[in-house]
Amino acid sequence: MKLLKNVFAPRTAGYDVLRLAVCLLLSVHGWYRFYEGSLPVLAGILEARGFPFALVLVWLVNLAETGGTLLLALRILPVPISLILAGIYATGVVLFHWSQGFFVVGPGTAGWEYSALLIVCLLITAAVNLPGRSGRRA
Repeated sequence: MKLLKNVFAPRTAGYDVLRLAVCLLLSVHGWYRFYEGSLPVLAGILEARGFPFALVLVWLVNLAETGGTLLLALRILPVPISLILAGIYATGVVLFHWSQGFFVVGPGTAGWEYSALLIVCLLITAAVNLPGRSGRRA
């Protein structure tokens, strides 16, 4: 019961719904990459950009998006996990999305608008869970 109270509480319901929605979206992103088998494709792109151990990096990113989001949903290590995920998405903006413009659809394609929103949500999640913050349950 304590674990469930740690995941969702009436006094922090708005934040909890936001955190859980972000976790669900990022988790689906990672699980789909596992399902469709595109880890080697992404590793090849990173390798072409000069990243060493690209396949290992891609696996770590995917584990952060799947296992890390589960931990984040349960509010286990929320600050480091949020910061790691924000870093991953910020890196994605720099490497892939910035050159495509801001918009994901409409005036452009493959832009960084949704990545920016995810990064903000993850940084807020980290801030809410900093030691000494009121409202922190973990």
